[in-house]
Amino acid sequence: MCLDHLSIHTYDFRRAVSFYETVLATLGYKRLITIPGDRAVGFGGRFPSFWISPAKTPAGEGSLIGAHIAFVAKSRRDVDEFYRVALQNGAKDNGPPGLRPLYHRFYYGAFVIDADGNNIEAVNHFDWRVYIGWKTMLTPFLLVAIGVIIKKYF
Repeated sequence: MCLDHLSIHTYDFRRAVSFYETVLATLGYKRLITIPGDRAVGFGGRFPSFWISPAKTPAGEGSLIGAHIAFVAKSRRDVDEFYRVALQNGAKDNGPPGLRPLYHRFYYGAFVIDADGNNIEAVNHFDWRVYIGWKTMLTPFLLVAIGVIIKKYF
């Protein structure tokens, strides 16, 4: 299943836009569309896939929105950076970066709670760099290069 886009509501629109603009930059997302009049902001890569809009009711005690959103991270390093930047920008910890074998053996995620009570996650399902180091990648290349040199000169 592919997720096309999703939207959350916030009680403090400007604060939320600032927070997500900073935090999502760690994953390569940027603000793509701003609907005039503080009606909505869309973030994404080529197309907006994550939207923020103001909540219709005022914030009160216990009136958290509570959505869960998981953003794809290209690497485990990006998950770590997302978590670090989110905490620096006012999010609360809801699970530090790490493997979550409950989901599957390569699932690496980090969870934070934003100021509106949304559970925000960055997840990397498989970072090949962790399992295939540069030496492993370089060895076949060197063997082929040596074979070509031997064939050409000997």
